[in-house]
Amino acid sequence: MADPDRKEFSSSRRSVLGLTGAAAGVLLVGRAKAQPSSKGTTSGAGVSGPLKAAGALAFGPDRILFVGDAAGAAIHAFELRPADVTSQVDVELGNFHNFEGRDLLRGLDGKLAALLGTTPDQIVINDMTVHQPSQQVFMSVERGRSVGALPAIVKLNHGELEVLDLGPIPHSRAAVPNEPDPAANLEFDTQRSFAITDVKFYGGEVFVSGISNQRFASTLHRIPYPFTSAMTTSTVEIWHPVHAEWETRAPIIRHLVREVEGEPYLFAVYGCTPLVRFPLASLKNGAHVRGDVIGELGYGSNPLDMLAFTNPFDSKDYLLVTIDTRSASRIAIADLGSAKPEPTGGPIDFGPGGLGRTQGLLPIKAEHLAILNGKWAVQIWRHPKTGYRLDISSIMVPYFFERRDGMSEMNWPNGPDPFGYRQHRGEISRGA
Repeated sequence: MADPDRKEFSSSRRSVLGLTGAAAGVLLVGRAKAQPSSKGTTSGAGVSGPLKAAGALAFGPDRILFVGDAAGAAIHAFELRPADVTSQVDVELGNFHNFEGRDLLRGLDGKLAALLGTTPDQIVINDMTVHQPSQQVFMSVERGRSVGALPAIVKLNHGELEVLDLGPIPHSRAAVPNEPDPAANLEFDTQRSFAITDVKFYGGEVFVSGISNQRFASTLHRIPYPFTSAMTTSTVEIWHPVHAEWETRAPIIRHLVREVEGEPYLFAVYGCTPLVRFPLASLKNGAHVRGDVIGELGYGSNPLDMLAFTNPFDSKDYLLVTIDTRSASRIAIADLGSAKPEPTGGPIDFGPGGLGRTQGLLPIKAEHLAILNGKWAVQIWRHPKTGYRLDISSIMVPYFFERRDGMSEMNWPNGPDPFGYRQHRGEISRGA
Protein backbone atom coordinates (compact mmCIF):
# COMPACT_ATOMS: atom_id res chain seq x y z
CA MET A 1 0.00 0.00 0.00
CA ALA A 2 1.36 3.39 -0.94
CA ASP A 3 2.21 5.81 1.83
CA PRO A 4 0.18 9.01 1.63
CA ASP A 5 2.96 11.02 3.26
CA ARG A 6 5.51 10.28 0.57
CA LYS A 7 5.26 11.62 -2.98
CA GLU A 8 6.61 9.34 -5.67
CA PHE A 9 8.77 10.63 -8.49
CA SER A 10 7.26 12.43 -11.44
CA SER A 11 8.73 13.10 -14.87
CA SER A 12 7.60 13.96 -18.35
CA ARG A 13 6.88 10.26 -18.88
CA ARG A 14 5.12 9.55 -15.52
CA SER A 15 5.90 5.85 -15.91
CA VAL A 16 5.94 3.47 -12.95
CA LEU A 17 6.76 -0.20 -13.03
CA GLY A 18 3.75 -2.08 -11.66
CA LEU A 19 4.83 -5.70 -11.38
CA THR A 20 2.44 -7.72 -9.21
CA GLY A 21 2.43 -11.29 -7.97
CA ALA A 22 0.68 -12.36 -11.16
CA ALA A 23 3.60 -10.99 -13.16
CA ALA A 24 6.24 -12.74 -11.09
CA GLY A 25 8.61 -14.72 -13.25
CA VAL A 26 8.62 -12.26 -16.16
CA LEU A 27 12.15 -11.12 -16.96
CA LEU A 28 12.76 -7.82 -18.71
CA VAL A 29 15.87 -7.84 -20.85
CA GLY A 30 16.23 -4.31 -22.16
CA ARG A 31 12.58 -3.61 -22.94
CA ALA A 32 11.88 -7.04 -24.34
CA LYS A 33 10.22 -9.74 -22.27
CA ALA A 34 11.54 -13.26 -21.87
CA GLN A 35 9.54 -16.00 -20.21
CA PRO A 36 11.15 -18.08 -17.46
CA SER A 37 11.92 -21.72 -17.96
CA SER A 38 9.80 -24.41 -16.35
CA LYS A 39 12.23 -24.53 -13.41
CA GLY A 40 11.76 -20.83 -12.73
CA THR A 41 15.22 -19.82 -13.93
CA THR A 42 15.55 -16.97 -16.35
CA SER A 43 16.03 -17.81 -19.99
CA GLY A 44 16.90 -14.37 -21.36
CA ALA A 45 20.27 -14.45 -23.09
CA GLY A 46 22.75 -11.97 -21.73
CA VAL A 47 21.27 -11.70 -18.25
CA SER A 48 24.41 -13.03 -16.60
CA GLY A 49 26.53 -12.71 -19.74
CA PRO A 50 30.13 -13.43 -18.75
CA LEU A 51 29.46 -12.77 -15.05
CA LYS A 52 29.59 -15.46 -12.39
CA ALA A 53 28.77 -12.91 -9.70
CA ALA A 54 27.78 -9.23 -9.68
CA GLY A 55 29.50 -7.19 -6.98
CA ALA A 56 31.24 -3.82 -6.79
CA LEU A 57 30.36 -1.34 -9.57
CA ALA A 58 32.17 1.71 -10.90
CA PHE A 59 31.97 3.84 -14.02
CA GLY A 60 35.04 4.83 -15.99
CA PRO A 61 35.22 7.15 -19.00
CA ASP A 62 33.00 6.88 -22.07
CA ARG A 63 30.25 4.77 -20.46
CA ILE A 64 32.66 2.01 -19.34
CA LEU A 65 30.98 0.03 -16.56
CA PHE A 66 33.35 -1.99 -14.36
CA VAL A 67 31.91 -4.96 -12.45
CA GLY A 68 33.68 -6.92 -9.73
CA ASP A 69 33.10 -10.66 -10.08
CA ALA A 70 34.30 -12.36 -6.89
CA ALA A 71 33.13 -15.83 -7.92
CA GLY A 72 34.90 -15.52 -11.26
CA ALA A 73 37.93 -13.74 -9.73
CA ALA A 74 37.83 -11.08 -12.44
CA ILE A 75 37.06 -7.46 -13.22
CA HIS A 76 34.77 -6.99 -16.22
CA ALA A 77 34.60 -3.86 -18.35
CA PHE A 78 31.41 -3.37 -20.37
CA GLU A 79 31.57 -0.67 -23.05
CA LEU A 80 27.97 0.50 -22.83
CA ARG A 81 26.53 1.74 -26.09
CA PRO A 82 24.41 4.90 -26.36
CA ALA A 83 21.25 2.77 -26.40
CA ASP A 84 22.26 1.11 -23.12
CA VAL A 85 22.00 4.40 -21.22
CA THR A 86 18.92 6.63 -20.99
CA SER A 87 19.05 10.20 -19.72
CA GLN A 88 17.18 10.74 -16.45
CA VAL A 89 17.75 14.48 -16.18
CA ASP A 90 14.01 15.14 -16.63
CA VAL A 91 13.08 13.12 -13.53
CA GLU A 92 11.65 15.15 -10.67
CA LEU A 93 14.07 14.88 -7.73
CA GLY A 94 12.27 17.01 -5.15
CA ASN A 95 12.46 20.42 -3.55
CA PHE A 96 16.15 20.92 -2.78
CA HIS A 97 15.76 24.01 -0.59
CA ASN A 98 13.02 22.37 1.48
CA PHE A 99 14.90 19.13 2.21
CA GLU A 100 12.25 17.15 0.34
CA GLY A 101 13.32 14.31 -1.90
CA ARG A 102 11.16 11.98 -3.98
CA ASP A 103 10.63 8.24 -4.08
CA LEU A 104 12.05 7.25 -7.46
CA LEU A 105 10.81 3.68 -7.00
CA ARG A 106 8.86 2.08 -4.18
CA GLY A 107 9.08 -1.58 -3.26
CA LEU A 108 12.41 -2.20 -4.96
CA ASP A 109 12.97 -5.66 -3.48
CA GLY A 110 9.52 -6.90 -4.48
CA LYS A 111 9.83 -5.54 -8.00
CA LEU A 112 13.31 -7.00 -8.42
CA ALA A 113 11.93 -10.35 -7.27
CA ALA A 114 9.14 -10.16 -9.83
CA LEU A 115 11.61 -9.09 -12.50
CA LEU A 116 13.92 -12.03 -11.80
CA GLY A 117 11.27 -14.65 -11.10
CA THR A 118 11.76 -15.24 -7.38
CA THR A 119 10.73 -13.96 -3.95
CA PRO A 120 12.07 -10.86 -2.17
CA ASP A 121 14.02 -12.92 0.38
CA GLN A 122 16.09 -14.32 -2.49
CA ILE A 123 17.14 -10.89 -3.79
CA VAL A 124 20.55 -9.44 -2.87
CA ILE A 125 21.56 -5.94 -3.97
CA ASN A 126 25.36 -5.80 -3.79
CA ASP A 127 26.11 -2.31 -5.07
CA MET A 128 24.72 0.78 -6.77
CA THR A 129 26.40 3.37 -8.97
CA VAL A 130 25.33 6.32 -11.11
CA HIS A 131 26.33 7.14 -14.67
CA GLN A 132 26.91 10.83 -13.99
CA PRO A 133 26.29 12.32 -17.47
CA SER A 134 22.85 10.69 -17.75
CA GLN A 135 22.12 10.38 -14.00
CA GLN A 136 20.97 6.82 -14.58
CA VAL A 137 21.16 4.43 -11.62
CA PHE A 138 22.68 0.96 -12.07
CA MET A 139 22.57 -1.87 -9.50
CA SER A 140 24.38 -5.20 -9.20
CA VAL A 141 21.82 -7.79 -8.13
CA GLU A 142 21.88 -11.51 -7.44
CA ARG A 143 18.91 -13.85 -7.45
CA GLY A 144 19.59 -16.40 -4.75
CA ARG A 145 21.85 -16.59 -1.71
CA SER A 146 24.07 -19.55 -2.60
CA VAL A 147 27.01 -20.23 -4.89
CA GLY A 148 24.54 -20.76 -7.72
CA ALA A 149 23.02 -17.27 -7.50
CA LEU A 150 22.14 -15.63 -10.81
CA PRO A 151 23.89 -12.25 -11.28
CA ALA A 152 22.34 -9.35 -13.16
CA ILE A 153 22.92 -5.65 -13.73
CA VAL A 154 19.67 -3.73 -13.34
CA LYS A 155 19.08 -0.09 -14.22
CA LEU A 156 16.37 2.37 -13.26
CA ASN A 157 14.66 4.08 -16.19
CA HIS A 158 12.00 6.64 -15.28
CA GLY A 159 10.61 4.44 -12.53
CA GLU A 160 10.95 1.17 -14.41
CA LEU A 161 13.46 -1.57 -13.70
CA GLU A 162 15.33 -2.97 -16.68
CA VAL A 163 17.87 -5.77 -16.81
CA LEU A 164 20.93 -4.69 -18.78
CA ASP A 165 21.39 -7.26 -21.55
CA LEU A 166 25.11 -7.96 -21.25
CA GLY A 167 25.37 -10.40 -24.12
CA PRO A 168 25.80 -7.99 -27.05
CA ILE A 169 27.75 -5.30 -25.15
CA PRO A 170 31.46 -5.05 -26.07
CA HIS A 171 33.33 -6.56 -23.17
CA SER A 172 36.80 -7.20 -21.79
CA ARG A 173 38.00 -8.98 -18.67
CA ALA A 174 41.00 -8.90 -16.33
CA ALA A 175 41.63 -11.89 -14.08
CA VAL A 176 42.52 -11.23 -10.43
CA PRO A 177 45.39 -13.54 -9.41
CA ASN A 178 45.78 -15.71 -6.32
CA GLU A 179 42.07 -15.85 -5.58
CA PRO A 180 41.03 -17.71 -2.40
CA ASP A 181 40.14 -21.37 -2.68
CA PRO A 182 36.34 -21.73 -3.12
CA ALA A 183 36.39 -24.31 -0.31
CA ALA A 184 38.16 -21.97 2.16
CA ASN A 185 35.81 -20.52 4.75
CA LEU A 186 35.72 -17.75 7.29
CA GLU A 187 33.57 -17.88 10.41
CA PHE A 188 30.39 -16.94 8.57
CA ASP A 189 31.33 -16.54 4.88
CA THR A 190 33.48 -18.08 2.22
CA GLN A 191 36.86 -16.45 1.65
CA ARG A 192 36.09 -16.26 -2.08
CA SER A 193 33.23 -13.84 -1.36
CA PHE A 194 35.89 -11.28 -0.30
CA ALA A 195 38.16 -11.79 -3.32
CA ILE A 196 36.91 -8.45 -4.68
CA THR A 197 35.44 -5.98 -2.20
CA ASP A 198 35.63 -2.72 -4.14
CA VAL A 199 36.50 -1.34 -7.58
CA LYS A 200 37.35 2.24 -8.51
CA PHE A 201 38.72 3.91 -11.66
CA TYR A 202 41.34 6.65 -11.45
CA GLY A 203 43.96 7.98 -13.83
CA GLY A 204 43.66 5.22 -16.42
CA GLU A 205 43.78 2.40 -13.84
CA VAL A 206 41.25 0.20 -12.09
CA PHE A 207 41.98 -0.11 -8.36
CA VAL A 208 40.75 -3.39 -6.88
CA SER A 209 40.73 -4.33 -3.19
CA GLY A 210 40.10 -7.75 -1.68
CA ILE A 211 41.87 -10.81 -0.29
CA SER A 212 44.11 -13.43 -1.87
CA ASN A 213 45.38 -16.87 -0.88
CA GLN A 214 48.81 -15.49 -0.01
CA ARG A 215 50.40 -15.12 3.42
CA PHE A 216 49.46 -11.43 3.52
CA ALA A 217 45.87 -11.84 2.37
CA SER A 218 44.77 -8.20 2.17
CA THR A 219 45.62 -7.13 -1.37
CA LEU A 220 45.41 -4.13 -3.70
CA HIS A 221 45.61 -4.44 -7.49
CA ARG A 222 46.23 -1.66 -10.01
CA ILE A 223 45.07 -2.71 -13.48
CA PRO A 224 45.63 -0.43 -16.48
CA TYR A 225 42.57 0.09 -18.68
CA PRO A 226 42.19 -0.88 -21.52
CA PHE A 227 43.18 -4.20 -19.99
CA THR A 228 46.57 -5.66 -20.83
CA SER A 229 48.71 -8.30 -19.18
CA ALA A 230 50.21 -5.59 -16.96
CA MET A 231 49.07 -5.48 -13.34
CA THR A 232 50.52 -4.09 -10.12
CA THR A 233 49.77 -6.09 -6.97
CA SER A 234 50.60 -4.97 -3.44
CA THR A 235 49.83 -6.58 -0.11
CA VAL A 236 48.82 -4.24 2.66
CA GLU A 237 48.53 -4.22 6.44
CA ILE A 238 47.45 -1.76 9.10
CA TRP A 239 47.67 -1.36 12.85
CA HIS A 240 44.07 -1.66 14.03
CA PRO A 241 43.79 0.01 17.46
CA VAL A 242 40.47 -1.70 18.25
CA HIS A 243 42.15 -5.10 17.84
CA ALA A 244 45.60 -3.98 19.02
CA GLU A 245 47.42 -5.86 16.28
CA TRP A 246 48.81 -5.58 12.79
CA GLU A 247 46.12 -6.86 10.43
CA THR A 248 47.16 -8.57 7.22
CA ARG A 249 44.07 -10.68 6.58
CA ALA A 250 41.03 -8.41 6.86
CA PRO A 251 40.38 -6.74 3.51
CA ILE A 252 39.69 -3.16 2.66
CA ILE A 253 35.90 -2.91 2.34
CA ARG A 254 35.62 0.42 0.50
CA HIS A 255 38.20 2.72 -1.06
CA LEU A 256 38.65 5.70 -3.34
CA VAL A 257 41.55 7.66 -4.82
CA ARG A 258 41.84 11.40 -4.30
CA GLU A 259 44.51 14.03 -4.71
CA VAL A 260 45.27 16.08 -1.61
CA GLU A 261 47.55 19.09 -2.13
CA GLY A 262 48.60 17.67 -5.49
CA GLU A 263 49.52 14.20 -4.19
CA PRO A 264 47.33 11.16 -5.01
CA TYR A 265 46.38 8.82 -2.18
CA LEU A 266 44.22 5.77 -1.86
CA PHE A 267 41.93 6.19 1.14
CA ALA A 268 40.35 3.05 2.51
CA VAL A 269 37.98 1.99 5.24
CA TYR A 270 37.92 -1.47 6.81
CA GLY A 271 35.43 -3.39 8.91
CA CYS A 272 35.23 -1.94 12.45
CA THR A 273 35.86 1.29 10.48
CA PRO A 274 39.50 2.34 10.67
CA LEU A 275 40.14 5.01 8.02
CA VAL A 276 43.49 4.44 6.30
CA ARG A 277 45.76 6.40 3.96
CA PHE A 278 48.09 4.87 1.36
CA PRO A 279 50.27 7.11 -0.87
CA LEU A 280 49.70 5.92 -4.42
CA ALA A 281 53.45 5.97 -5.03
CA SER A 282 53.89 3.24 -2.40
CA LEU A 283 51.57 0.78 -4.15
CA LYS A 284 54.20 -0.83 -6.37
CA ASN A 285 54.21 -4.33 -7.78
CA GLY A 286 55.33 -6.83 -5.17
CA ALA A 287 55.45 -4.25 -2.39
CA HIS A 288 54.18 -4.92 1.11
CA VAL A 289 52.79 -1.63 2.38
CA ARG A 290 51.77 -0.48 5.82
CA GLY A 291 48.98 2.06 5.68
CA ASP A 292 48.53 4.95 8.09
CA VAL A 293 45.39 4.75 10.20
CA ILE A 294 44.27 8.38 10.31
CA GLY A 295 40.88 7.84 11.91
CA GLU A 296 38.99 5.33 14.04
CA LEU A 297 35.38 6.02 13.11
CA GLY A 298 33.81 3.64 15.63
CA TYR A 299 34.08 -0.03 16.51
CA GLY A 300 31.52 -2.78 16.00
CA SER A 301 30.26 -1.59 12.63
CA ASN A 302 30.90 -2.04 8.93
CA PRO A 303 31.20 0.51 6.12
CA LEU A 304 28.62 0.38 3.36
CA ASP A 305 29.73 3.06 0.91
CA MET A 306 32.63 5.48 0.65
CA LEU A 307 32.31 8.49 -1.62
CA ALA A 308 33.24 12.13 -2.03
CA PHE A 309 30.98 15.10 -2.58
CA THR A 310 31.22 18.87 -2.89
CA ASN A 311 29.12 20.92 -0.51
CA PRO A 312 27.07 23.23 -2.76
CA PHE A 313 27.00 25.87 -0.02
CA ASP A 314 30.66 26.17 0.99
CA SER A 315 32.15 24.63 -2.21
CA LYS A 316 34.44 22.40 -0.10
CA ASP A 317 35.04 18.70 -0.76
CA TYR A 318 34.16 16.06 1.81
CA LEU A 319 34.63 12.34 2.30
CA LEU A 320 31.49 10.45 3.28
CA VAL A 321 31.44 6.94 4.76
CA THR A 322 28.04 5.35 5.33
CA ILE A 323 27.97 2.77 8.11
CA ASP A 324 25.56 -0.07 8.84
CA THR A 325 24.84 0.45 12.55
CA ARG A 326 25.03 4.21 13.06
CA SER A 327 25.22 7.64 11.46
CA ALA A 328 27.44 8.26 8.47
CA SER A 329 30.83 9.95 8.90
CA ARG A 330 31.75 13.17 7.09
CA ILE A 331 35.37 14.36 6.96
CA ALA A 332 36.88 17.28 5.04
CA ILE A 333 39.03 16.09 2.13
CA ALA A 334 41.57 18.80 2.99
CA ASP A 335 42.20 17.09 6.35
CA LEU A 336 42.97 13.66 4.91
CA GLY A 337 46.49 14.41 3.72
CA SER A 338 47.71 16.26 6.81
CA ALA A 339 46.15 14.01 9.46
CA LYS A 340 48.72 12.40 11.74
CA PRO A 341 48.79 8.59 11.83
CA GLU A 342 47.46 6.95 14.96
CA PRO A 343 50.22 5.44 17.14
CA THR A 344 51.02 1.75 16.72
CA GLY A 345 51.88 -0.96 19.22
CA GLY A 346 49.60 0.17 22.03
CA PRO A 347 46.84 -1.63 23.93
CA ILE A 348 43.29 -2.09 22.69
CA ASP A 349 41.71 1.32 22.08
CA PHE A 350 38.04 1.43 21.14
CA GLY A 351 38.36 5.05 20.05
CA PRO A 352 37.17 7.04 18.30
CA GLY A 353 40.60 8.24 17.30
CA GLY A 354 42.31 10.62 14.88
CA LEU A 355 39.84 12.12 12.44
CA GLY A 356 37.18 10.05 14.14
CA ARG A 357 37.22 12.55 17.02
CA THR A 358 36.24 15.45 14.76
CA GLN A 359 34.10 13.61 12.21
CA GLY A 360 30.73 15.08 11.35
CA LEU A 361 27.80 12.69 11.78
CA LEU A 362 25.02 12.61 9.21
CA PRO A 363 21.63 10.85 9.67
CA ILE A 364 21.92 8.54 6.65
CA LYS A 365 20.07 5.22 6.91
CA ALA A 366 20.80 4.02 3.38
CA GLU A 367 21.80 0.47 2.52
CA HIS A 368 23.39 1.92 -0.64
CA LEU A 369 24.12 5.56 -1.45
CA ALA A 370 25.49 7.28 -4.56
CA ILE A 371 25.92 10.88 -5.67
CA LEU A 372 23.48 11.78 -8.43
CA ASN A 373 24.60 15.34 -9.20
CA GLY A 374 25.84 18.47 -7.45
CA LYS A 375 22.73 18.80 -5.27
CA TRP A 376 21.24 15.34 -4.98
CA ALA A 377 22.19 11.85 -3.91
CA VAL A 378 20.20 8.67 -4.43
CA GLN A 379 19.68 6.04 -1.75
CA ILE A 380 18.35 2.52 -1.38
CA TRP A 381 16.79 2.33 2.06
CA ARG A 382 14.04 1.04 4.30
CA HIS A 383 12.00 3.90 5.68
CA PRO A 384 11.11 3.37 9.38
CA LYS A 385 7.41 3.48 8.50
CA THR A 386 7.84 1.01 5.62
CA GLY A 387 10.43 -1.40 6.99
CA TYR A 388 8.88 -4.26 5.04
CA ARG A 389 10.19 -2.92 1.72
CA LEU A 390 13.10 -1.19 0.02
CA ASP A 391 12.69 2.13 -1.77
CA ILE A 392 14.94 4.17 -4.06
CA SER A 393 14.74 7.84 -3.12
CA SER A 394 16.51 11.10 -3.77
CA ILE A 395 18.07 12.94 -0.82
CA MET A 396 19.62 16.38 -0.86
CA VAL A 397 23.34 17.15 -0.49
CA PRO A 398 25.06 18.12 1.84
CA TYR A 399 22.82 17.48 4.86
CA PHE A 400 21.41 14.16 3.60
CA PHE A 401 18.32 14.91 5.67
CA GLU A 402 14.72 14.25 4.63
CA ARG A 403 12.40 16.65 6.48
CA ARG A 404 9.23 14.74 5.56
CA ASP A 405 10.34 11.58 7.32
CA GLY A 406 9.75 12.67 10.90
CA MET A 407 7.96 15.11 13.14
CA SER A 408 10.17 18.17 13.33
CA GLU A 409 9.77 21.63 14.83
CA MET A 410 10.53 22.86 11.29
CA ASN A 411 7.28 21.27 10.07
CA TRP A 412 5.01 23.33 12.32
CA PRO A 413 3.33 26.47 10.97
CA ASN A 414 5.54 29.45 11.85
CA GLY A 415 8.19 27.05 13.18
CA PRO A 416 11.94 27.68 12.87
CA ASP A 417 13.25 28.36 9.39
CA PRO A 418 17.06 28.32 9.82
CA PHE A 419 17.70 27.72 6.11
CA GLY A 420 15.08 30.03 4.67
CA TYR A 421 13.26 27.13 3.07
CA ARG A 422 9.79 28.69 3.19
CA GLN A 423 10.69 31.18 0.49
CA HIS A 424 11.28 28.22 -1.83
CA ARG A 425 7.90 26.53 -1.41
CA GLY A 426 6.70 24.88 -4.58
CA GLU A 427 10.12 24.71 -6.25
CA ILE A 428 10.80 21.46 -8.09
CA SER A 429 14.26 20.18 -9.02
CA ARG A 430 15.08 18.23 -12.15
CA GLY A 431 18.53 17.36 -13.38
CA ALA A 432 21.22 19.34 -11.56
